[in-house]
Amino acid sequence: MEQILHRSYLIELLNKKEKHDTGKAIDVLPFLTKRTGAIRYQFNKVLGEFVRKICELDMNEKSHKKQEFYTSSEENELSEHIANAVEFNEEDDRYDFIRFLNDYLFNEDEIRPIHPFLFNYINVDRKYKNEFGKYANFMKNILIQDNKEITNIFKDKASDNILTELILGNIYELEKTNPIKKQYQPLLGSITKLYQEDIIYLSRFKDYFLTSFPVITHFYVFMYACQLVFKFEQFTEADYNEIQPFYFGLEWESMSKRRNAADFGGFKFIKEKTENLFPHIHTMSQLSHNCFTEEQDSIPFMNYSQLYQLISERGAEFEEQALLEVKEWIRDYSNWAPNVNVKDDSKNLDEAFRVLFKCLKEGTSKGVADKFGKNLEDLGSSHFIKTRGSIGQVLNIKHDFLLLLTAVSVKDERIPLNELFNQFEKRGVAFDRYSKQEIITLFDKLNIIDKKSDSGDAQYVKPIL
Repeated sequence: MEQILHRSYLIELLNKKEKHDTGKAIDVLPFLTKRTGAIRYQFNKVLGEFVRKICELDMNEKSHKKQEFYTSSEENELSEHIANAVEFNEEDDRYDFIRFLNDYLFNEDEIRPIHPFLFNYINVDRKYKNEFGKYANFMKNILIQDNKEITNIFKDKASDNILTELILGNIYELEKTNPIKKQYQPLLGSITKLYQEDIIYLSRFKDYFLTSFPVITHFYVFMYACQLVFKFEQFTEADYNEIQPFYFGLEWESMSKRRNAADFGGFKFIKEKTENLFPHIHTMSQLSHNCFTEEQDSIPFMNYSQLYQLISERGAEFEEQALLEVKEWIRDYSNWAPNVNVKDDSKNLDEAFRVLFKCLKEGTSKGVADKFGKNLEDLGSSHFIKTRGSIGQVLNIKHDFLLLLTAVSVKDERIPLNELFNQFEKRGVAFDRYSKQEIITLFDKLNIIDKKSDSGDAQYVKPIL
């Protein structure tokens, strides 16, 4: 029988690298083992790199003479360049127009995207280029993939505004690049589908899109990472086609320890399991080096469920052989890794996968695992995680984002109130009965609920865009 697990390659890899390495397996998250915290409160800085990846454009020295107009709101070159395309009767008029453009196009030291195409011009500090570039590649591979309709949102320069048309017609050209190589393996197709549907819908409302695109993208990236934490903990029982709802609290409501958002149905579970992300990823990366993947420079990342299903489909004898080889690899890894002392009494593949994970958890530096996992906390801290005194951190929904989430859930046709909460849960957001009542009260004030009776089934939420 053919060798199922490529143990010889894995042994050679560990001995050569002298540390944990994912080998040929494609990455699944852009997190760093050297946690910087740079993503905290700066997620919008990633958007420039992200949109340039979507449009296959790049910002470099050939695109402009100098970079001052990206970092200074005074005498910036971009405003002067645009003003040169306009005829003025007086030099003072030209000067006033440049000052106006400085205020109109820039917010302190950052360009203000007044049109989707201008997201391409959000610059990234050189010191964050590598880290934010990883996030941008991840977001392109996971959320956009090859969706041309979304690409066209950011490539299209069409405008019904004369001033915007003037700016876009005279802005510096960016250099075209080749499509990026796939660096991250999509694991949750349902999140990709929902994100694309929501972005395309929002793009119909130009002004609202400019403010909603950053936060809705931030949400889906954060939710994707939270889902992986949950799925990995389920091993072979995980269903990657389903989204697990987590309980959120509303930013303006009071919270107690007995609320769902403060318990293991919310961030408490995610926070306690983030230290397992690193060993889980390396366990599955090792298992991905198997007979189901072709010999090439990079191979697909296989999760526990996927590999278990592929093996099971080949019959009992094949499954027995796979179990034997995984157990042999557990011994090989335990001999390589210092301080690993895990008893292997596994009798089936699911148990063997769990034993191997325990080995990698013991064989991984606790500091490395902690830092890697806390990247998730950094990712969500500015918008979607809030510290509630003695309760600790909870998943959080702000007022504006609740309305945005409602807009993409309802879209163009009114839906029953209960269906709205179902749509929230499809996107990973659950509310307990107290939060739901707060939401109903808010929607009543905003007049976006049609009341047919006091029954929840007879209440409808109206489109809000």
